[in-house]
Amino acid sequence: MICILTIAVGFIAVHFFKMLRLYLVLMEHRISFGRFILLYLRTTFINLIIPFKLGELYRVEEIARVTKIWQVGFLSVLVDRFFDTLALLCVLLPLDLILRGGISVITIVFLVALFVITLVYLAIPASYTYLNRYLIMRKTSGRALMALRGLDIVKSWYDFTHELITGRSALIVAASFLGWGAEIITLRALSIWMHISFGLGDFASYIEAVLLKGESSLLETYTRMGAIALLILTILGYVSYLLYHRKERA
Repeated sequence: MICILTIAVGFIAVHFFKMLRLYLVLMEHRISFGRFILLYLRTTFINLIIPFKLGELYRVEEIARVTKIWQVGFLSVLVDRFFDTLALLCVLLPLDLILRGGISVITIVFLVALFVITLVYLAIPASYTYLNRYLIMRKTSGRALMALRGLDIVKSWYDFTHELITGRSALIVAASFLGWGAEIITLRALSIWMHISFGLGDFASYIEAVLLKGESSLLETYTRMGAIALLILTILGYVSYLLYHRKERA
């Protein structure tokens, strides 16, 4: 009974913190909280039932539709994934070093990906200023004009990204850490309920199974239970939303 209660509370906590993280990313676009909850529930459900995280494409489309800015749809999901992966990496790296005695492949992939993305993000402002001045002062060809347009597009994407995280980075990181902490506790409770072994040392293997669709009875059960719970919550959310607006119109 205690395990089931822990699983239920943990599952709610996991998605509360994940939803909070995405809300913090999008809060400047003033999506009503009720509408945002429905967006999160339906996109998370789709993402859970489609393999290899391809459901993120649906989330991109939905956020773009709601905000009416397609760049925000893509960049908000990218920023959400970045901070989620950053927190996950901070969990995996010490576990690898302490419990495994080495760095796992998935941790190396995350390290390289985050390093490249961070390097590109930090390099854009100075590179834009220098290249823009260089092209304007020394080049007059058609290719130079095309390069200038390309630079302006890159700068506009940087500005969109900067707007999504300015002043909220620490809160987004905190929500990411809390979400992963809640997920580890939930997985541990689920493993006890299923009578299978799952310790901190098995967490990297679990993440590898998530990304590569490897075989894991814990992952299969967690995904199945999560999909059912999210489907129920999504239906209840839409029913509540419709009843609320019907009552307001009456």
